Amino acid sequence: MRDVSEDRSQRHRSNEATIVAPATPAGAGAISILRLSGPEAFSISFRLTGVAPSGHPFRTLCRCTVRDASGAEVDTGLAAYFPAPNSFTGEDVAEIHLHGNPLLVAEVAEAACALGARPAEPGEFSRRAFENGKMDLTQAEGLCDLIAAKTALSARAALRQLKGGILDAVAPLRERMLALQVLLEASIDFSDEEDIAPLPTTQVKERVSELKLTLSRLIASYNVGHILREGATVAIAGVANVGKSRLLNRLLGEERAIVTEIPGTTRDYLSGELSLQGIPVRLVDTAGLRETEDPVEREGVRRSREILAEADLALFLLDGSRRSHDGDRRAYAEVEHRPHLLLRNKSDLPSLEAGERFAGQGLRGALSVSAKTGEGMEALLAAMIRELAPGEGAVFEEAPMTRLRHVAAARKAVAALERAEKAVGEGLSMEFPAADVREAALALSELTGEIAPEEVLCAIFSSFCIGK
Repeated sequence: MRDVSEDRSQRHRSNEATIVAPATPAGAGAISILRLSGPEAFSISFRLTGVAPSGHPFRTLCRCTVRDASGAEVDTGLAAYFPAPNSFTGEDVAEIHLHGNPLLVAEVAEAACALGARPAEPGEFSRRAFENGKMDLTQAEGLCDLIAAKTALSARAALRQLKGGILDAVAPLRERMLALQVLLEASIDFSDEEDIAPLPTTQVKERVSELKLTLSRLIASYNVGHILREGATVAIAGVANVGKSRLLNRLLGEERAIVTEIPGTTRDYLSGELSLQGIPVRLVDTAGLRETEDPVEREGVRRSREILAEADLALFLLDGSRRSHDGDRRAYAEVEHRPHLLLRNKSDLPSLEAGERFAGQGLRGALSVSAKTGEGMEALLAAMIRELAPGEGAVFEEAPMTRLRHVAAARKAVAALERAEKAVGEGLSMEFPAADVREAALALSELTGEIAPEEVLCAIFSSFCIGK
């Protein structure tokens, strides 16, 4: 591992290349922006646009004629300069605004490369911003999530992370760990001094316990955070012909699945996207869970079981117009010990099944719905929101953890604190809990990117689009 805070300036000096890439999406449009960053950004932009950095106010758009490397006119546009360190990357940054023709963008980018720039790698602008101290690693991830957000709620959560929400939660914890480490080490180094009292073990335990509790709350926020970032998978399950496909169509508001009275019509899963009060949801209609000799339907059932095993929530349907049978109960075993809602469908028909014999973990009774008429849909949607985002009002005010990387680092810190707690309880020398607390602080440094393996940084920034 390397300490980013210590060698950041050294790596900045060694990063002498000027990079160029479109900062706007590919395709035709009104405007396309070409961005340059690095020591030659200003001089290359000047040769392309004729706009001298010294002759115009910084961060102000100036009208210009854009030329290629040979001086031939290519387009008319605008140019702006953002001097280091007050730019996105912390380096000199130049932007050239062109008409949104991909051919023009490619031609000017090629001209920039002919004048000394090189094409930027995916996420390289953001990585330079990170390495130059413009943002921490969680903020860089928040930027990536903001660009990719599918709902307004997801975008707001990503924006809170971009503005330092996770960093604001983690940094004080790390400072408290370091302060405790100093006290523990002082009690070792100055144990012979009469005027320095050793730190009481009860106080050490209390501080460690408080740190563990706060970290546990942050870890719990991942339950909502990963759903906001990645979306939730909700699988519709049950035996054949209980109305799964009709429910999919009802929830999506479109005829996505074929609906017939013939059992086994859905032989493979179908899916669609919807937003539940800002929660992105992938809704999946699975094949009827039953044993069959049909090889195609059997493969559909196998795939359905795989989806159910990974789903964040299952909607298990019973046909409320008939009594349940052994096939229903065998199918219910697929979801019984996973998060699920029990739905008694076909409430528009006389009821013969109440669902009282189905008692999965945490189940609060069956919801009565009609996928045909829409009865009970509002109650179903409200129940789905409660299951996918419990207590969302409090959680959404802050930036939740959104990646397994965050959770792994926080759990590593908790494990180290637990070892410190055990060492104190066993009456070991304070050097043992001091080392454990130091390890917990280092784990949080990994989370924010102050200490980060090169492969982690490459994996994160390579997922960004080119030009960001």
